[in-house]
Amino acid sequence: MELPKHIRANDHGLPPTLASRVSFLRNARRIHIEELSVEARVSLSFIEDIEAGVETWLPTSVRQRLARVLKVDPIILEEVEVKKDFGEPLPKDPPLELVERIKEEILSGNENLTCPKCSKPLKVWIQNGFDLNDFPIQTPKGHCTVCVFQIRG
Repeated sequence: MELPKHIRANDHGLPPTLASRVSFLRNARRIHIEELSVEARVSLSFIEDIEAGVETWLPTSVRQRLARVLKVDPIILEEVEVKKDFGEPLPKDPPLELVERIKEEILSGNENLTCPKCSKPLKVWIQNGFDLNDFPIQTPKGHCTVCVFQIRG
């Protein structure tokens, strides 16, 4: 199927989910996933999470950059986004000691951690960098795959 140069919000016949729509538009425009990542200034892992259906809602700035590269009106993406409803209010922030223990686990290489707020999987990584004296440092990072919990280092 040949797509028009620009697709507007009143066009029809596009896939019904954000994951399938982004993948469909990217493939129809013959854009490699890495090219989309670079051109839209969005991490490759975030694009992969969108196309896998893990990410179902986009921040406005990301939506606009993706839409520009995919040559669509941003509403084309927004209309199929789903903001997760957490139902009950989330528990209060976990104790600082627990967060520090999670950070230590991340730095020790443990990737099978769960969120202290909702018990769902945490997506974790180690950010490598340098301090002001050019000494290498490692900062634990992570976020819950379901709720708003984050480890910022």
